[in-house]
Amino acid sequence: MSKETRAACLFGLARTGLCAYRAAAQSITVDEAFSYNSFISGPWSRLYDHYDANNHLLYSALAKVSTVFRPSEFTLRLPSLAAGFFLTLGIYKVLEAATPSRTLRWVALIALSLHPLLLDFSVAARGYSLALALLVWAIYFFQRGRDVWSGLLLGLAITSNLTILFPGLGLVACPFLLRRGDPRTRLWSSFEIAVAAGTVAFALLYASLIRAGASNFYAGSATFGGAMFNLVWTSVRESVNHAGMFGTLRGARVIQVCALPTIAAFIAVASGSAYIRKPGQRSALAPALMLAAALAGLIAAHYAAGLNYPTDRLGLYLVLLFGLAWAIAAGEAGELFPAAKFVNAALAGLLAVQFATQFETRYFQLWLPDLPSREVARRLERDTRGKPPGSVRVSATWFQQPALEFYRQIYGISALQPIQRHLITPLEGFDYYVLNLKDDGSVKTGDIRRLKSLYGEPVSGVLLAQEP
Repeated sequence: MSKETRAACLFGLARTGLCAYRAAAQSITVDEAFSYNSFISGPWSRLYDHYDANNHLLYSALAKVSTVFRPSEFTLRLPSLAAGFFLTLGIYKVLEAATPSRTLRWVALIALSLHPLLLDFSVAARGYSLALALLVWAIYFFQRGRDVWSGLLLGLAITSNLTILFPGLGLVACPFLLRRGDPRTRLWSSFEIAVAAGTVAFALLYASLIRAGASNFYAGSATFGGAMFNLVWTSVRESVNHAGMFGTLRGARVIQVCALPTIAAFIAVASGSAYIRKPGQRSALAPALMLAAALAGLIAAHYAAGLNYPTDRLGLYLVLLFGLAWAIAAGEAGELFPAAKFVNAALAGLLAVQFATQFETRYFQLWLPDLPSREVARRLERDTRGKPPGSVRVSATWFQQPALEFYRQIYGISALQPIQRHLITPLEGFDYYVLNLKDDGSVKTGDIRRLKSLYGEPVSGVLLAQEP
C-alpha cells in the first residue's frame, strides 16, 4: 500500500469518526424511524410485505442485523457509517486510476467528502451511502477489467437504492463503448455486467417490486431545471445560520445557470479529446459516460413514462459522477494546458470551502423538524414515569409521529399508548401534544394558547405541550 493510499484511508477514517459522532448524537429522523417501525423491526418477512420507496432493501436487511441486540440511533446507522468509509476510499481509488494529478485527486476527494448531502447520508440510516459506495467500487472493478465483480456490485447498489438503475445502464455500456478490440468481445463484457447485476437485483428485489405501482414513484421535480436548481441548492446550503460564499438563492442560481453548464461542456470536450488521444486508457472516462447515460435515461423516462427528475437525495449519484468526471477531465486537459489543472482545482477548492462552512452536527438538512425528537421523547419518558401502562395519549404533527413512535418502543415508555399518525393534528382530547409550529399548517396560533408549554426548540419550530 502506497503512502498516498494510507493517507486516503486515514482521511476516510477521520471522516467516518465525525459521522459516527453524529450518528450517536443526532435524533432519529422521520424516514429512518418509518423504515424501522414498518420494515426493520419485527420478522424478516416484513421486508417484503409491500413495496415502499422508503424501504431500501439491502440497507434494511443490514440494519436488521446491526440492531439485533440493541436498537438505537447509532446501531441503526452503522451500515451507513461503514458505507461512508468505503465510499470515500472508493472515490480515491477510482481517481487514482483515472488521473495522474495528485492535486486534482485530493481536491476532488475532499470536496466530495465534505458535500453536505453526501455527509448527511454517510450518517443517516438510508440506503443512499451504501448504494453510492457499491457503485463507485463497481466502477473501480470495471476499470480493472473485472466485469463480473463490477456487475455483482452494481446489482447490490441497485438493491440498496433503485435510483442507481440509471447510472447502472451507463456502466453496462462502458465495456462496449470504452474498450478496444473485437466488438463481440466488448459486447460480451457488457453482457456479463448486465447479467451479473440483473441476477442480483432480480433475486433480491423481485418479491418487493412485484407489489409496486406507478404511484410509488412520485418523488422529484416535474422540470429538469427545477431538479438541477434543487441539487445545486442542497449542495451549497445546509446550515440555517451560515450562508458562506454561495449559500444564497442568488449564488445557487448563478452556479446553476453559469457554472454548471460551463463545467459540463468542459467535461464533454476534455473527455472527447481524451477518448481520441488515449484509446488504451478510455476506461478512465467511465464516470463521464455514466453521467451522460444517466441524464439521457432520466430525460427519456420523463417523457416516456412521466417520471419526475431526481431532487436532493434521489440525485446524489449525479453529484458523485459529476465530481469524478470533472476531476478526470481536468487531469486530461491539464496534460495539454497546465493552467487548466490549476483553474479547475481552484474552482473545486472554492466549493470545498463552501461545503466546509455548511458542516452541521445537530441536524440533517432534509429533516430539520426532527432535531429535537430525542429530547422530546426523553421529557415524555420522565413526565410519564410511574403512570399505568397505556394511560397516556400523545397527539403529534404527522411528520413527527414516526420518530416519537420509534423512541416509545426503544425507550420502553410503557405509559404511552402507540402514537398514531393524523393528517390533521388533533388539538384536544390528548394528554400531550408534539406540534411543529413552522410547517404544520393545521396548527393555528389561537388553537394552542390554552395548552401549557413544556419545551420549545426554535430552529425546528417543535413545541411540546400538555393539557393545563
